[in-house]
Amino acid sequence: MKLRILSGLMLLGVPALLATARIASDTRGGTTSVLTGKGLVQVTPITENIFRITTSPSATPLPQVPSQSAVITPSDSGIHVASTPTLVIISSPTTTVKVDRQTGCVRFYDENGELLLSEADGVDNSSRVKTISFTGGADEHFSGAGERGHSTVLNGDTLINYNRPTYGYGAGDSRISQMNITVPYIASDLGYGILFDDYNKSRLILGDTILYESDTPKPLSYYFINGEEANLASTTRNYAALTGHQPLPPFWTLGYITSKYGYKSQAETLGVIDTLKQKGFPVDGIVLDLYWYGTETDMGRLKWMEENWPDPKGMMATLREQGVNLIPIHQPYYNKKGAIDNYNELKEKDLLTKDGDGNIQDVTTWVGEAGMLDITKPEGAEWLWSHLRPLTEEGLAGWWGDLGEPEVHPENILHANGETASEFHNRYGNEWSRIVYEGLRKDFPDMRPMLMMRGGTAGLQRYSVFPWSGDVSRSWEGLQAQIPIMLNTGLSGLGYMSSDLGGFAVDRQHPTDPELYVRWLQMGAFTPTFRTHAQEKPEPYHYPQHEKTILSIIRERYRWLPYNYTLAFQNATEGLPLVRPLNFRGENSAHAYAEVKDEYLWGDNVLVAPVMTKGARSRKVLFPAGQWIDWSNPSLKYSGGTTATVKAPLDKLPLFVRAGSFIPQYTEPIDNVTQYNPQFLTVKYFPAKEWSNYTLFDDNRLSPTSLEDRQYQLTTFSGSRQGSEIYIALESTGSYEGMPDFRMLTIEVVGVEKRPKSVTNSNGTPMPSQVSVKAIRQSGWYYDAAAKTLIIRLPYAYDRQTLTIK
Repeated sequence: MKLRILSGLMLLGVPALLATARIASDTRGGTTSVLTGKGLVQVTPITENIFRITTSPSATPLPQVPSQSAVITPSDSGIHVASTPTLVIISSPTTTVKVDRQTGCVRFYDENGELLLSEADGVDNSSRVKTISFTGGADEHFSGAGERGHSTVLNGDTLINYNRPTYGYGAGDSRISQMNITVPYIASDLGYGILFDDYNKSRLILGDTILYESDTPKPLSYYFINGEEANLASTTRNYAALTGHQPLPPFWTLGYITSKYGYKSQAETLGVIDTLKQKGFPVDGIVLDLYWYGTETDMGRLKWMEENWPDPKGMMATLREQGVNLIPIHQPYYNKKGAIDNYNELKEKDLLTKDGDGNIQDVTTWVGEAGMLDITKPEGAEWLWSHLRPLTEEGLAGWWGDLGEPEVHPENILHANGETASEFHNRYGNEWSRIVYEGLRKDFPDMRPMLMMRGGTAGLQRYSVFPWSGDVSRSWEGLQAQIPIMLNTGLSGLGYMSSDLGGFAVDRQHPTDPELYVRWLQMGAFTPTFRTHAQEKPEPYHYPQHEKTILSIIRERYRWLPYNYTLAFQNATEGLPLVRPLNFRGENSAHAYAEVKDEYLWGDNVLVAPVMTKGARSRKVLFPAGQWIDWSNPSLKYSGGTTATVKAPLDKLPLFVRAGSFIPQYTEPIDNVTQYNPQFLTVKYFPAKEWSNYTLFDDNRLSPTSLEDRQYQLTTFSGSRQGSEIYIALESTGSYEGMPDFRMLTIEVVGVEKRPKSVTNSNGTPMPSQVSVKAIRQSGWYYDAAAKTLIIRLPYAYDRQTLTIK
């Protein structure tokens, strides 16, 4: 890094230098410190795209608290520092930061010199209520901020960052602007984001001025996050680099999971799985609500209720033989009735939360008086894991952590780490998740953990968390709220946000709505976690009039396993959410898509437009950039930037793929993912004139360290339609232990108007044509004239191959 000292001063230590002159700067250890007319401004490059801004009202830096959000090691590689009489300029190949030496104002520019963001009054660390303010942009839209269900555009909102439960909510409910997971981060569709490095209770006002207010006693700072490209995708990728990536998921979590409030016995649990299997429904997981340890007032007991669960270890062994994984619930509260033994033990060991006077602060939960575990004490964390570990050893596949906002968290609590409830509240879920995740990784090193947690803040994704959107109402309004929730949360680093499919909170006068159930599952098949959950009748066999449709939905979920697992790889390595807004890549008039909250992209190349209105059998669809093809009827094509009314009978989800896409499918019928055989793969190709490519990910689907160990394979498919010819290329890199020697690959080229004259392979040899698909044994092709689809089958041994279709 080049170092410039302003005003001709000699290089001194920062305090000495800044005491020497009224307006000066210094760069030490990667941080540039500028003494301005309003105090000290410090700019620390984290990467060439990410910069941390801290301030002090005097010439002396304020003591900095280690960030709880950021995990990346700062690097000043490629950073250049220069000065003018009025500015200190810190620049990288992609970003320029300018500090006004008089006002202390910090401005951020892209690689072309275009202004992205400018402080208004900057960071005020001198007042009791600390603030950060920016000048709002007129031509941009903000999203993110965690779990927000009211809109996909947050401009004009006042957002409270303080996690809270929202029972029985739906679209139009004012409560859903503040939900279970609040993240002090906003992403602009101009291609940058702001992470306020603060987990205290706070307020974010997105008006003409962007104003962040916090009561934190600690100094405020923030991260400016730029993108290599001016879109949400680049910003999201860099945000994940800063706050951490979610590990690869357990493969079984991509299958169907059944859950209920609640299964009350071992016999009922096994019976539910038996019924699902008898009726042909694939299933990979079952989740136990609170009845595994007794009744509601036994919350915190953390022991099987032997009367109803006589042999839990044997039960889990039986489930595993059926390919089914089990996860039970636990909470941060210990009821003074049913869990009195644990309460007394925690009291004796001084592990319960206390008030500011040092007295135990009990809480009133929805099931009665309880104590709350103070997880800021290392001994509290050890106590919790000492109780979860032996239960996990019996055969559990992970843990459900409920009420983790925390749902009840009195303001007069003073945690053992010195933080009040307001200070620690949002981070409680992160710390709880960390304790369980690190325990699982340490004591069960071969397990990919699944943690179902509903509370936390920035960085929660690091702990393999699969959040859900809380206790949504079983209503059409409940369904309508889910897309904004998934989109905002996904842009905030949490790529696996999903919902209780079918709706949780039941209207007792109208406990079931079969049409709503079908429509919710149709959308759910293209959400990160496919899990039904409700107070009543969550399982699909309760809807016999639609059983055939529901079965096809669940089986469709399994067909998409290779595609969905590749999305998981993109999330684990790049931080990209599985559910993406229509303006994610910023193509063309991206602003037109910012406010869309009833459609989304599943990855980059699949457009999902669920039906979310009772009785509707058609809906309007706005198509983003590109040409789009109806998945179920490829003869129907739509241009980007247009709106069309599409038919949507009850058995159809409006689903579209972008022209040029390769969509991998697993077409063998399976009952659970243990039957998945990677040797067989079908890839649908929708040719376009422009060259396109798609990279498929695969590993052994078990190892938690396959990415670190580089035990995986990437296969890239490329293709183009040039006049009357279609070209397809395949190339693989990498390998993993247990990988098949070759794949039996079926490529379905969709939209071929007439029978090809020939299909030739890499060495120009014509492949044999056949009279039917079944007639293709090892290698050959068949043209389905009715479907206008060319079907090519070949053994693929991972070498580079090309196919030419004439």
